[in-house]
Amino acid sequence: MRNILLVWDIDGTLIHSKGCGRRAMEQTFYKLFGIKNAFQQIQMSGRLDAWIVRDALIMHNIQEKNLAVFFDAYCELLQLEMKDAEASVPIQGIQELLQYIKDLSNIYHALGTGNIERGARIKLAPQDLNRYFPVGGYGDAALERWQIIEQAVKRSNEHYKVIFQPEDIYVIGDTPLDIGCGKTLGVKTIAVATGSHGLEELRKHEPDHLFANLENYHEFFRIFTDKEYL
Repeated sequence: MRNILLVWDIDGTLIHSKGCGRRAMEQTFYKLFGIKNAFQQIQMSGRLDAWIVRDALIMHNIQEKNLAVFFDAYCELLQLEMKDAEASVPIQGIQELLQYIKDLSNIYHALGTGNIERGARIKLAPQDLNRYFPVGGYGDAALERWQIIEQAVKRSNEHYKVIFQPEDIYVIGDTPLDIGCGKTLGVKTIAVATGSHGLEELRKHEPDHLFANLENYHEFFRIFTDKEYL
């Protein structure tokens, strides 16, 4: 039996956080530097938190280099945002899919997200999704996004005590950047049009598999039920 690693993006793939992260970042920037709407012209989708904040600091000519101070304040405000019962919702079908996988002995999970780790855990907590993801790669440092996936795979090898082969690693995300990461690392890609990018846009980037959504998780698992995985 071959061991499969699924590396999941968060925003737009596992949950809709309804702009909580952006609002918390805007509030943090205003609290620390007195600037409103600091991220209005900053592209956030699919990017690492560390780069997003660095870009805002540069744009507003702020010399602050200690991102830890920013992220400490950000996590406090994000926690407040997530206390709203409607602050985030799981993508339809995700909870059923993850529950189904839980009983499969050869499929493992990791996070591969641009969120800093604390932010990722805060976002997943209201829906109790953290229990499925004991390990991952995160946007705490200003790395390339593919390096976050590489980090997630390395940590998964160590945590699960399994050496996952490239052909058995799947990057799952809702943006072209997620697809690009998989291609850079020579692993498989699963794109889902549950975020801000439509099916046709994602198809242009040639993921190995493409879904409008994951509501029919049995269709999703056909990827892994080929006889070579049994």
